[in-house]
Amino acid sequence: MLKQRVITALVLSLLSLLALFFIEEWLWELLALLLGAVAAWEWAGFSRWTSKLQRGVFSAFVTGLSFIFLNLLKQEDLWMLGLIELAVAALVVLRYQFTGGRFGLKIDVGILLSGVLAITVFTNVLVFFREDFSPWILLISLAVVWAMDTGAYFSGKRFGRHKLARHVSPGKTWEGVVGGALVAFVFSWLSLSAMFAGSDYSALPAAIMLAFIAVLSVFGDLFESVLKRQVSIKDSGKILPGHGGILDRIDSLLIALPLSYLMWSLA
Repeated sequence: MLKQRVITALVLSLLSLLALFFIEEWLWELLALLLGAVAAWEWAGFSRWTSKLQRGVFSAFVTGLSFIFLNLLKQEDLWMLGLIELAVAALVVLRYQFTGGRFGLKIDVGILLSGVLAITVFTNVLVFFREDFSPWILLISLAVVWAMDTGAYFSGKRFGRHKLARHVSPGKTWEGVVGGALVAFVFSWLSLSAMFAGSDYSALPAAIMLAFIAVLSVFGDLFESVLKRQVSIKDSGKILPGHGGILDRIDSLLIALPLSYLMWSLA
């Protein structure tokens, strides 16, 4: 199982890097829309829309809406929608935790609308991020979240004692979050210091903000955990051997990427 996960991760990393740095903008946009289409297909499984036809309709709707928004939404719109998405995820997670797992987001319309919001914003930000800044800035912003996940996993395994959200995700601990935040900060600080070496730009404020965003990205992971628990599934899909579905890999990024885009836009 571990070998399969590692192989899949290496292949995905290589393909992602090649796409990020070498393909044309129109093809990057197409890939972002395709990623959103698969994510929407999986998201429909969190509701009672379980047939292939229903999932296909929802996926097509979200993908079409994402494409339309590429020509309509401005930076300020994405900032606002990203903050709304964070608020929705946080409220659902906290409500589920504090009610002992009794109340989450069980209304199908609410589940589907939250998916429309999360996936369309993510798809648009993924496209605009690369165009407005650079592949390197986007890569660092993504990698900080991955560093957070990796640091949280290993520090949680080694030092984890106090549960973060027992009813949402019993395996996560406060020690894991702290360890992940430290790893995210060190990674972002070193990466940005190397990128801006020789300039007057200070990497420290941006590194602190990216680490803070990485901590907030945990709400994306926990939000998906709530939705999966409500329908008693372990993974959102099976498209990635050893990893589950697309949503299982981008759940934290659904929160983190819009916030990172906001940070770099204001910076």
